Amino acid sequence: MTTTGPQMPPPTPMTPPTDAGAIPPRKTTWPMVLGIIAIILGSLATLRGCMSIGSSAMFGLFASAMPEEQAEMMEATKAFAPLIMISSGLTMAIAIVLLIGGIGLTKRNPRSPKTCKIWAGLKMVLVVYSSIVTFLSTQAQMEAMQRMLEEDPNTAAAMPGFFGTLMAIIGPVILVFAIVWGWALPIFMLIWFSRRKIKAEVAQWGQPASALG
Repeated sequence: MTTTGPQMPPPTPMTPPTDAGAIPPRKTTWPMVLGIIAIILGSLATLRGCMSIGSSAMFGLFASAMPEEQAEMMEATKAFAPLIMISSGLTMAIAIVLLIGGIGLTKRNPRSPKTCKIWAGLKMVLVVYSSIVTFLSTQAQMEAMQRMLEEDPNTAAAMPGFFGTLMAIIGPVILVFAIVWGWALPIFMLIWFSRRKIKAEVAQWGQPASALG
């Protein structure tokens, strides 16, 4: 008769971990980053537009205090004051649209991309308008300054047609650069929110977690 030691229980098979549900997708960071950028730029543009409206409204007071020899240059500037005020008002209004869109992006509001695309379209039109107004206003001031110099015998011979030539050379370059620079962010917004991957992610914003799983 053989004796055996204590029997060890058979090893318990390893059981796989219980599936507690689908793992939620990892949140992307671009809505917060792009939203903060939009909030900052929208706030600065709103403040700039408000200040520009105030300075345009007070332009008449400063113009009356300018020396008489600079009156022609002031008149050239004053002629564009209404157009500049319109540009400032539109800048402030459109900047508020960007501000609203930026706040919506930080909260992952599904309507915020559409708001940003609306801003982008309006901004591109405004950039062209404001750049042309600034170009024409600067050109008028340069021409007035050139006439003022030509009336002075000390400078007439030294700088013949200087400001006219300068504006003819660098004016169009500055105008094109202002438009391209002003279009940079709007074009980026339009391209970014037109991507299929971004559209798919935005379509999930605001949906309950059960629908995403």
